[in-house]
Amino acid sequence: MIPRSGYRHLPGLFRPDQLRALRARLDDRAGSQAAEGERERAALARGESSDALRKDPAWYQVWREPDARLLEAIRPFTWVVYPVQVRIVRALTHRVPWHQDIGYQQLLATRGHERIATCFIPLDEDPAERTTLEFARMETGALVHEPADGFGAGLPRSSFEQTDSYRLALGDCLLFGDLAVHRTFVPPGANVERRSLEFRLVEPGDSLAEKDYFDIERGLFVRKDGSTRSAP
Repeated sequence: MIPRSGYRHLPGLFRPDQLRALRARLDDRAGSQAAEGERERAALARGESSDALRKDPAWYQVWREPDARLLEAIRPFTWVVYPVQVRIVRALTHRVPWHQDIGYQQLLATRGHERIATCFIPLDEDPAERTTLEFARMETGALVHEPADGFGAGLPRSSFEQTDSYRLALGDCLLFGDLAVHRTFVPPGANVERRSLEFRLVEPGDSLAEKDYFDIERGLFVRKDGSTRSAP
């Protein structure tokens, strides 16, 4: 079980060769992204990606034939929300402020989940030398969020006394609950640019009708009604 306020650095759970292939795919497609409407233009300005890029089912290759250690770490959160968040951080203006992921779920209203976990997977060859995530060392319930720095949800408090960040390698991930307080963090001397995948995970019983998920244990895209398919 992933504690709602908890976070973990899990080394070597994903295949570097597979992540390199996905990085090449991202680099090939990122330059041709076209924003459809104001919402997507704002997303691209924040270092996020277009819906067309996010909906590429290829990103879910990382969940096929999962490492036994990965399954042990994520259970019972074995359904991955579709589509994934693909981030291409290029500037300091892309830094996400302090927040909890529950704050973003609340913005989605009836389309948001009551509880999620997040798996952050860097795609760069040298993630330890690039912008990453920083966590506030605290246990708390859901906090009040407000729009901040161009993002839909942030915490008014701008600093925390005790924090943790990790030197990641290609193949590592960060796994954390939806009450974990975190932000984008640029270590001293690090490269601001970063490419990453951020997957939201749910327990099957917390899934929503008419929404697609990837069932890690079965290797199929599924829906709450029991239907399955090879791709959305």
